[in-house]
Amino acid sequence: MLNEILVQLAFGYPAGLISLAISALAIWKKWFGLLIFAGVWAFPATFYLSVAFGFPLYLMGLLQFGGAYTVYKGKPRIAWLLLIPLLLATLFMMYLTFYASFYG
Repeated sequence: MLNEILVQLAFGYPAGLISLAISALAIWKKWFGLLIFAGVWAFPATFYLSVAFGFPLYLMGLLQFGGAYTVYKGKPRIAWLLLIPLLLATLFMMYLTFYASFYG
């Protein structure tokens, strides 16, 4: 039971949600180090999607690193825009999870 929860926190949509929440807090408070941590946290989930679908989605973590750079340079609006692809991927993971659990 605990192993399943830990796997979902690392590879499932909760990892994307946690990473988005950490990223939003980091941009809001202008802590670029926390944004780097969020990019590292999102890597396993996006790598899992990359292997599953054959697209290089693991590069979405680089967008968070780019967001950390823009926060460091004092342009947080660009950092907010760089989070949109991760938000869309997380919503897609949520859709797949709920679709599989209700209609699978």
